[in-house]
Order: sequence, then C-alpha cells, then structure tokens
Amino acid sequence: MDTKILVMYIGVAGIRSEDIPDYVNKIVKKIMPQTFEGEIITIPTQSPNTTIECINPVYITDADLIKKHTEMINKLQIELQVQLDILKQKNNE
Repeated sequence: MDTKILVMYIGVAGIRSEDIPDYVNKIVKKIMPQTFEGEIITIPTQSPNTTIECINPVYITDADLIKKHTEMINKLQIELQVQLDILKQKNNE
C-alpha cells in the first residue's frame, strides 16, 4: 500500500447528535486539502478539538515501522467503531 491516508478527527462535543453528520461534512469541506491524493478517514470524536493526522506508507520500509503503521490503522478502525457506537447510542436516546 503506497496511498497516503489522511485521518480527520472532527470534534463534535456540544453538537446535537442529529446535527453531527451535517456539522462533520461542513468541517471536512472547509479543511479538505484540494490537492490531496489518497484515502481520507473522518472520525467524529467527543472532543472539542479537531485534529488531522497523515499516514504516509511510502516512507515506511523498516519492519518495526510497518508494524507500527499496522497498529495505527487498527487503532483507527477501533476508534471509528467506538465513535459510531457512541453516536448510535445518542441517536437512540
């Protein structure tokens, strides 16, 4: 895999659960790089802050770094599921 991965953690603390999808889309449109080529993962978080991480597998050649990269991807998938579960729970309340 040599595609860059841009992970956007969008802080949604204080946003009504029914407004979160529109809010996240609005924020992503504002901060999306126009020249980015790669995969973008958007994760709403219960934080007041929005952060962005860029994972560039092209620079990963060392076995330890490959392992770290794989662990980061796994953590991202887990965090995404946790946040989705939180949003689902709030929507069911």
